[in-house]
Amino acid sequence: MISGSPCQGFSTLGKQRTADPRNSLLQRGAQLAVGLRPKVIVLENVCGVLSSSLKRHWDGAVTILEDAGYTAVTRQLTCSDFGIPQIRKRVFLIAARDKDPETIELRSAMSTSLRSCLHGVEELTNHEPTILRRTSDAYKIASHIRQHQKLCNVRGGERAVPTWEIPSVFGKTTQRERQLLVAIRKLRRQVRTRNDGDADPLTMTVIKRACGHDAATVLRGLTEKGYVRRVGRRYDLVHTFNGKFRRLSWEHPSSAVDTRFGTPRYFLHPEENRGFSVREAARIQGFPDDFLFTGTLPVQFRLVGNAVPPPVATAVATAIRETLL
Repeated sequence: MISGSPCQGFSTLGKQRTADPRNSLLQRGAQLAVGLRPKVIVLENVCGVLSSSLKRHWDGAVTILEDAGYTAVTRQLTCSDFGIPQIRKRVFLIAARDKDPETIELRSAMSTSLRSCLHGVEELTNHEPTILRRTSDAYKIASHIRQHQKLCNVRGGERAVPTWEIPSVFGKTTQRERQLLVAIRKLRRQVRTRNDGDADPLTMTVIKRACGHDAATVLRGLTEKGYVRRVGRRYDLVHTFNGKFRRLSWEHPSSAVDTRFGTPRYFLHPEENRGFSVREAARIQGFPDDFLFTGTLPVQFRLVGNAVPPPVATAVATAIRETLL
């Protein structure tokens, strides 16, 4: 029996909602499974379920299985180990009634490049990419993002393109204003007031000490331009997301394919200013080309993004068949 419970409450892409009622379905799947007494039980979810605040759900499922006489093992799998060019990790709980699941060996495969994976996709079904309009802000942003880069204000480095480098969309800034923005980007992660998160708003005192006494005047201008916001008596960047408009690279593995993979605001094609088609997302997931997706586009992307990549599922199923059945 296989149980793939909802992952939204566990996923690090969301807010890891500990109170999400769907989290309980992980243990409910284990309860239903032991009631049917199959030889092998497989539970699957995102790796976020193993985080300290949520692991009780996974441990609870293990307890349910072991109390029913099953031997259980947890395996974290990386999709790129199974022949697909994708940075995606999933955790599997494999439990057997009569044999030891520790003995199973999963067959890996050499990963292909993204370029090779998407070659020839133009002639296939479910390939209807939508190109961004040249007059749109999204197109202007995408035009500034090179391969293996993303729109990001909270991290520095070559991979991050901050909003202040795209004046045609976010507004012009002076050199002094950009210097201050870069300083805030660094300081908000160094001067911490909380134990959670990875950054905090800054006091005027901290900013002046690091940036000079003209900081107040510069901050006022940046606030008016929409680059900085007041948080009580503190100041922070307006756009504090860690990466949108991620442009994939032909030579690097793809980000994890999720239900938003067709939305340019989150993912960009390596060369074209657009998101990905359903067929491209399916290719990266390892679906065969004759697998057809129906329904509205959001439904199709949800089917692709929520799936366990077929090559991973095949590897797990083959190992179970050969070792535990």
